[in-house]
Amino acid sequence: MSLQKVFCIKHLLMFLVLLCFSINISSQFTSGHFFGTTKNIGNYQIIFAPYPPLPFAGDNSTLLNFSILDKENQNVNNIFASLLIKNKENGSIITDNPFKFYEFSDITIPYTFKEIGDYQISLLVRISGDPVYSQNPISADFDISTTDPNQIIPTNELVLYYLVPALVVIAIIVVYLKRKNKI
Repeated sequence: MSLQKVFCIKHLLMFLVLLCFSINISSQFTSGHFFGTTKNIGNYQIIFAPYPPLPFAGDNSTLLNFSILDKENQNVNNIFASLLIKNKENGSIITDNPFKFYEFSDITIPYTFKEIGDYQISLLVRISGDPVYSQNPISADFDISTTDPNQIIPTNELVLYYLVPALVVIAIIVVYLKRKNKI
């Protein structure tokens, strides 16, 4: 076997091992803040990151994640938050949660969207100790759409279960054909 073939096979195997390792490792780490759509209001940032990113109608595993950060990108402590969800098409209020106390500003609210459609999510936040926002809440609006769970394959599933195995099969075929001097 020539030195060039050994070098090529070695690099290909190293790439596949690193690819599998990085896919496995990336799913194990968590972060202190959510990363998603950001609204800057005054000296605060409100971040909205739904999970899954494209929720399914009728799916009770939908999580609405919010993070309220100050000007130094630190969590704001001792807040009161209220969630309002409206149907974007007709403006009707779907849910109106009252203000609730949260010790930390990373908030996860489970919610089940009953119908397919476009919605507006409004988060109202009163911040204890802030001269402006302790009485008059910050209001941040975010748009979200829900889809039919029977019609769409989520992107992460598409990549993980279809694209990665297809690339592995193609890599194996290329190595096999190179060994047989066909390409």
